[in-house]
Amino acid sequence: MQELAWSDALLTGIDVIDRQHRGLVDMINATAARLEDQSELSAEEVRSLVGYLKDYTEVHFSTEEALMSLCGLSPAYAQAHHHNHDRFLALVGDMADELGDDAVPDGRQLLAFLGDWLIRHIRGEDQGLARRLRDARQATDAALSTAQSSARTQAAPAAPLMFADALAQGSAALHASEADVLAFISGDRSAALVVALDAALLPGEVIQANTAAEAYFGAEAGALGGRPGTSLFSDAQVQRLPVVMSEVLMHGSFEGVLECVGADGKPGAAAARVTHLVLNGRIVILVLLSAAQREVAGKRAAVPEDAGRTALSRHPLFMCLTPDEMTALEQQARLVRLDKSQQLFVNGTDPAGLYIVISGQVGVFAANERGDEKVLDIMVAPQIVGEVEVLARRASPATARSLSSSTLLMIPADALRALQSSSPAFAAAVTAHLGRRMHERVREIAALTLHTAMERTIDFLLAHGTDNGDGGVDTVLPAQKGIIASYLNINGATLSRNFQQLSDCALISVSRRFVTIPDREALLRFRRQ
Repeated sequence: MQELAWSDALLTGIDVIDRQHRGLVDMINATAARLEDQSELSAEEVRSLVGYLKDYTEVHFSTEEALMSLCGLSPAYAQAHHHNHDRFLALVGDMADELGDDAVPDGRQLLAFLGDWLIRHIRGEDQGLARRLRDARQATDAALSTAQSSARTQAAPAAPLMFADALAQGSAALHASEADVLAFISGDRSAALVVALDAALLPGEVIQANTAAEAYFGAEAGALGGRPGTSLFSDAQVQRLPVVMSEVLMHGSFEGVLECVGADGKPGAAAARVTHLVLNGRIVILVLLSAAQREVAGKRAAVPEDAGRTALSRHPLFMCLTPDEMTALEQQARLVRLDKSQQLFVNGTDPAGLYIVISGQVGVFAANERGDEKVLDIMVAPQIVGEVEVLARRASPATARSLSSSTLLMIPADALRALQSSSPAFAAAVTAHLGRRMHERVREIAALTLHTAMERTIDFLLAHGTDNGDGGVDTVLPAQKGIIASYLNINGATLSRNFQQLSDCALISVSRRFVTIPDREALLRFRRQ
């Protein structure tokens, strides 16, 4: 691979981001030089490179998401950026999962992938992000662009760093850039706190609070550090934190009203933005509170009209609820974490509630007396599972278990049934929802009995894809190919042949779980042949 030259064309003008990009360029060039000396990377070197890449993406993406929050970029833009980050993190996670004594990614392929991604990421996403950051917050331009001139004039090394040296220097630089992010947070005008998450993915202890936050909560300098995060909120808000965190975990941030206990010791509504970050290897949240917009309890803080939406309130089943009904339901919701292959409920039992998938995937399986299984459903965010059994008051005819490490938001069965009895609007929404589910099953049965294996494969790829704006579709496979094959009622070999045939016809390209369809219409024409 040809050495990547660091130039002004790659600069964003945001110093901390440019230094992170430069560190990855140096790592790529050191790896290329190492491959020039020897034809292959050792298994240990590949593991080290993938480990560095995992750390890099977590730190780099957290830096960008922290800056988007601090500069007040729109939640819609931040969410789109967050989903791009999630996509790449999933790819890096797949690489890490593939590492083993006998399964090591090819070093040259990994290097080519990194070089291509970095250039597209900088020129396609980050330079546009930098322009938005500067436009959104001119007052912080000096802070964000500190040492910009030195980034422009910094000379490239006379020769690429040695591979081991590049790893060590890159890791040290990443750690230093995390300190820069914390410094940005400390200097922000809004009340800003960094709060760790506990094992239940709820706010744990406060890691850092800036001067504005200390004033907001009436605390002495340094007194907020180590304080339980839940102590910052009213009792009613603490009950709603699982729903708030479900939004943060699904979309990267939450923007709305939080009821906080201010310096006067009284609960009051504050305009807030909560963002998911990874700092020093820990999952944390950045909480920004607008003190000037804080109002007494019972009055609404000044926030955008569409703020406060969550995975619960967005779902068609719950859109009809009154504010009081929604609040009561949110206060009973709980986050549930599942390890890979952990059962959620089993055939013949009553689910504890309705589950909204926040992250990961959940499979629904039927089995015969011999233990043979058929995949009935593959549920991904923000789909729900268990609602038919809960609302129809019937035991489950199938087993649900996680296909990967997953997080779900659970609404207890008793709360749903009480609402079903008391709210005519919700009862009507339940009827409509169950009708939609029945129609989905009819379409699935028709596809399984009337469509060919290739037609089902193409329909699945399109159903799980998103338009990329260029006439194509980007699809993330929601599960391993064996699970998908079972869902489509074909064997794994047939699915692999279908993918290969579509690839040979240049109708798709496949990279692990990511499938790119360059021309949607061409794929549909092939399906109709």
